[in-house]
Amino acid sequence: MRLSAIAIAFASSLLLSTGAFADAAATPAAPASPTAAPTTDAAPPATNDDDTVTCRYEATTGSNFKKRVCHTQRQWKQMTTDSRDLMDRLDDHDRGGSGLPGGN
Repeated sequence: MRLSAIAIAFASSLLLSTGAFADAAATPAAPASPTAAPTTDAAPPATNDDDTVTCRYEATTGSNFKKRVCHTQRQWKQMTTDSRDLMDRLDDHDRGGSGLPGGN
């Protein structure tokens, strides 16, 4: 029971820390070019928001300093999904379910 409570506390702190410390200034601005580029009517290249890197500052156990952690948006979403899935499985296990598909 104690291990389950520790696992729930760890998973919930991980889940809460992933969205709490987003660093909006993590993506560097493009440097200004010394010469003006000619303007064209061509569409700018398509960018995928899931591939942009975002850095967050997360609390480190046993330290007063926060650690900078950088991942792509796709990785942040996957970690959040994984944390929620873990919490759901632990919650189902505490209710008497096995936490496994099929209920075994």
